[in-house]
Order: sequence, then C-alpha cells, then structure tokens
Amino acid sequence: MCKVLIFGCVAALILMSAAYGAPLNKTQKAERLEASIIDLGLLKNIDNVSGDFLLYEDSFECNHTTLACFLKELEVLKQDVEEDKQQLVINIKKNLEDFMDPNFSNPTCKKCEANEKKKFPEFHQEMTRFLQSMQKEIV
Repeated sequence: MCKVLIFGCVAALILMSAAYGAPLNKTQKAERLEASIIDLGLLKNIDNVSGDFLLYEDSFECNHTTLACFLKELEVLKQDVEEDKQQLVINIKKNLEDFMDPNFSNPTCKKCEANEKKKFPEFHQEMTRFLQSMQKEIV
C-alpha cells in the first residue's frame, strides 16, 4: 500500500513538472530512462514486426539527433506492434520526449534517413544500448 502511494506521488510530481515545463532534474531523468529501458525490455521478444528500422549514429556529439531518430522510429514501431504492446511504445516515447532540445543543431550529424536500416532485434539492441549510455551520462 505504501509503495502504491509513493509511486502515485512520484507520478504526480513528474506530470506536474512536465505540465509546467520545468526542466527534469537528475532523478527524474534517471527514472524516465529506467522506465523506458524496462518497457523496451518488454518488447524484446516480439516477433511480428515486419518493418525495417533506422539505426543511429554512434557519436556523442549527435546524441540529440540520435534520440530524435529513435523517437521517429518508435512512431513506426507503434504502428507495427499488436495493440497490447502499443502502450509500451507510447510510454517510452513520452518518457524520452523531454530529453529533446528543440534548439539543438549540428550540421555534422547525419539525418535519420541516412542511417542504416535493420530489423527489429538489432534496432532494439541499439536503442537499449543508447539509453544505457544516456543513463551513465546522468550519474
């Protein structure tokens, strides 16, 4: 019962922060990344994904571009998965959107479409690895 109350308070705090446009603190960033990694893990064994997904550029300077590419691909994935898995994709996308910087621009970063296309298992592995690297940056 106590865990449910604490989780509810944390969720309300996160929603209030997002609603008022407050930047995320380290704890909130860590919680959102952890939740995204957990939800992504629940998608690991889906086998009915038919599309190809663009992989990201492996460069620290291009993390914002990489994240934007993953967010675009999550939209594709949402259309490709069964209805019971769509909420997981929506949750991941919502958790990661606040990490985006609309003012970021780096002309040396490749556009999403220039990246290599791969099947879902490789996309899943690369996105998990990317989110884990983001986690390490926060700590």
